[in-house]
Amino acid sequence: MSNSPLLPTLAATHPLAAQVGGHAGVQTTEDGSLLLKPALPREIDFYQRIAAVDEHDELSKLRKWIPKFLGVLKLEGQLKDANAVGNGGDGNMEVVPVHGNIAPEDKERLVLENVAYGFVKPCILDVKLGTVLYDKDAPPEKQARMIKTALDTTSGETGVRLTGFQVYGNDSPKPILTPKSYGKSIKKEQLPDGIEKFFPVSSASYPTTPNPIETSESDVSNPHPGLPPILLHCVLTTLQADLEELKATISNIGMRMVGGSVLIVYEGDWERASKAHSTPSGTAATEEDEDDEVEVEIDENGQIVLESIPDEAIEEEEEHQAPLCSLSLIDFAHTRFIDGAGPDEGVLKGIQTVIDLVRQRKDRIAAMLPSDG
Repeated sequence: MSNSPLLPTLAATHPLAAQVGGHAGVQTTEDGSLLLKPALPREIDFYQRIAAVDEHDELSKLRKWIPKFLGVLKLEGQLKDANAVGNGGDGNMEVVPVHGNIAPEDKERLVLENVAYGFVKPCILDVKLGTVLYDKDAPPEKQARMIKTALDTTSGETGVRLTGFQVYGNDSPKPILTPKSYGKSIKKEQLPDGIEKFFPVSSASYPTTPNPIETSESDVSNPHPGLPPILLHCVLTTLQADLEELKATISNIGMRMVGGSVLIVYEGDWERASKAHSTPSGTAATEEDEDDEVEVEIDENGQIVLESIPDEAIEEEEEHQAPLCSLSLIDFAHTRFIDGAGPDEGVLKGIQTVIDLVRQRKDRIAAMLPSDG
């Protein structure tokens, strides 16, 4: 057993600042790389099942689209019962002592990667999926309320609702927030307007000085959100391809997903976005890479703990480069797998709606690009 010091524990946590949807209570580690999310048993079961399935199982294809699962944090302060570290399904388990404050009602928390980690200015959109917004076990009064919500919002007709989003301007240190109330108030015909608000073309000149140390009051109150057309077109092209692949994956899985979302993140910092687009470091790690990220050892008490990582590796991790954009499937508290039931048509309808909206926006941006001639 190595005598070298262990990696820092999860002692220092704080509320997630960039939470645009979902329920309150999500915490993040001090470095921002992990999320601690209060979880119901069904969501815990979901992540454990996906982590445990054989690579030949159709469910294993979901690993690419869900946040990396690191384990379950129990109230007594241990990560326990993770069938795998990450998405590799290799049977390892990550257990570290936790000394942070945990509310008594949060008996168990999922420990997940923060998919926004590494973005300098993360522009984030939570899109609620599905035409059915209630669990079959919900009380009749809640089912009736959720049916009305679906009919009164864009969910019933399109399978999507824009839950909330934030967008950065390159010249502003703070994001522009659009609350949940916006997504609940708009009609089907206004969805393209919402997508345009989340994927704006910056009116600022390019290039500007990225990440200014000092920003005037006028700049903060009148930011220029969005990316230059060429970078935004790249974001939309990538997202359209990812959405189509995600839809194909879900089409082959007997799953009923109530209250789930797709989470879209793209880089709002022009310099970092350009770097992510033009260099291999802007691409996501492969599953093979992920398998090598964590080393484990057994201590004298039989606990599985993290092996220390050389200083050079830690320094490299501090320079973690996020991709230009990412697409994730999240929120599985009311997700069920039903063998032989076929795919969730309401969720597929929602994903197709997002595909159409992204494609329409991409075509609008393409018209702004200089012609080759």
